Formats: sequence, C-alpha cells, structure tokens
Amino acid sequence: MMTAFHLTKFPTPDELTLAVTDCLGDALRDEDGGRVGILLPGGTTPVAAYQELCRRKIVASGKITILYSDERHVSPDAPESNYGMTRPLLKSLSIPDDRVIRVHAELDLAAAAERYHRDLERFLEGGGRLSLGFLGLGQDGHTASLFTPADVERGQGRYAVAVPRAKKPDRISVTPGLLRRIERVIILVSGPDKREIVEKLIRTPHEVTAAHALRDVPDVEIWQAVKSEA
Repeated sequence: MMTAFHLTKFPTPDELTLAVTDCLGDALRDEDGGRVGILLPGGTTPVAAYQELCRRKIVASGKITILYSDERHVSPDAPESNYGMTRPLLKSLSIPDDRVIRVHAELDLAAAAERYHRDLERFLEGGGRLSLGFLGLGQDGHTASLFTPADVERGQGRYAVAVPRAKKPDRISVTPGLLRRIERVIILVSGPDKREIVEKLIRTPHEVTAAHALRDVPDVEIWQAVKSEA
C-alpha cells in the first residue's frame, strides 16, 4: 500500500499548538460507540498543547483510553518518561488509571514490551478503536521509537516491540500493526532542523524509516510549524 502524506503548514509553533489542542480536545470528547483510544507521542512538540488543554479544564469522555506511541526504558518518575510527562494532563482530564494503557518500563525491557503488546491486544480485541494518533518525527527520519527498517520489521505480528539502543536508554515502541489500526494519524513537526526530513518523507518516502513504519496507513497528515519563535 502506498501511503499518501498530506502536509499542512502553520506559520508559528503557537498556531500549531492551538490546532493540536483543538483536535485533541474534540477527540477527547468522543462519545460514539464503545471504547475509544487516543495515541499520544513523546518529544517536546505536544507539551504546549497538553498545557493548554489543562488550562481549558476539559474533562474527557468516559469512553476515552490513552495510549502511548513509545516509551524510554526509565522509571515512570524519571523526567524522560513520556507517561510521566502526561500525568498532569491525565489528572486534568479526569482519566483514571484503568483507562490509561502505558508501558510498564519498571519491568525489564523484554517484559515491558511483552506486557504493552498484550495490553494493546486486549484493548483492540475487546472492541476498542483508535480514533486518533499523534506521532513525532526525528531529524533522522524515525517515528515512535522505530529508528531503523530493522526495528520496523522486528515488530511484525506484534503491537509493541523492544528497541535496544547503543545510546541508552533503550525504548519500547508501537509497531506498524498498531499504527494501521488508527483512523487518523498526524505527525507533528516543529523546528527548522526538521524541514529537510519532512521534504524527504514526502518526495522520497522509501528512504525514510517513518514511511516504512506507516506503510500500511493509507493517509497520513503532517502538521509542520514552519517558523521557530525567537
């Protein structure tokens, strides 16, 4: 399947933040059908949107479950933890622990990946749907914590995979099998250092790991802030 990448440019990071906040806020109010999952990314780009959602005092629908694109193999209390970063947001949204599917990075790497796979599998096989997923894009072309085509291939047949790294910490990432279950996928990009990789993703996607990871997703949106604020 050939993935179509659709680029939307925002003049400033603030305008990107407002768009993400509005989009995520709408998704969090989803009352349709059964359980609804929303995939949140790591990285710094979405943090401002999380803070804005807290300021708006939005309360999430009781049908919403939060998932994560990836996680560093660190304690949930570590500053590098994606789950830890979102704790204030989860509290503000009134989302209880039983509606959060996180990576249990306090386990060893293989066990953490296996548990995350099983938890995601249980959610999906229990009728849960993934309405929205935000992802990041690294300057090297990775998304989630799928850094190489080998990482992508190693995740085949699973929803989560362990990603050992020469430069620690190791990672746990969702896989193409999980990404293709998401109804709307949006890649968030901010900063001048990402312009070249965005162009490459659109023009020569076969050269970018993110495109390999998203190869079973028919349409992917890229939301890019084209100007960095001073």
